[in-house]
Amino acid sequence: QGRLARRRMAGKIKEFQKAITDDLDWKDTVSVTAEHVFVEAHRTWTGPCECVKPMLYRIALDKEDIKFCTADIDKITFLKDAALKDHKDKIKPIFLYYKKGVMKKQIEGVNAPEIQKLLDNI
Repeated sequence: QGRLARRRMAGKIKEFQKAITDDLDWKDTVSVTAEHVFVEAHRTWTGPCECVKPMLYRIALDKEDIKFCTADIDKITFLKDAALKDHKDKIKPIFLYYKKGVMKKQIEGVNAPEIQKLLDNI
């Protein structure tokens, strides 16, 4: 209960996703030392998806071993030029699951059942 109380502020969801801001931050966050990292990759002009945030927050309360992050595709060279180059000019967010620095799963768009199933099995 203490953990829940720390994460809630006046009934609102406290920020629980780390914003990855540049290439160095990407490398440090999604590294081989991080066991589980779940990244919501979005475009600068769309921002992170607000509709999926409550679901991810509830999961984050139970899954302390997963690092939840957001990343702006336009600011991370690896995402823009390699991993998500085919995602150019799309509005849908892409959800990426990394285990020890290796991408294991990519989910395009807000597919809540698929996201929930993936995170439940980690």
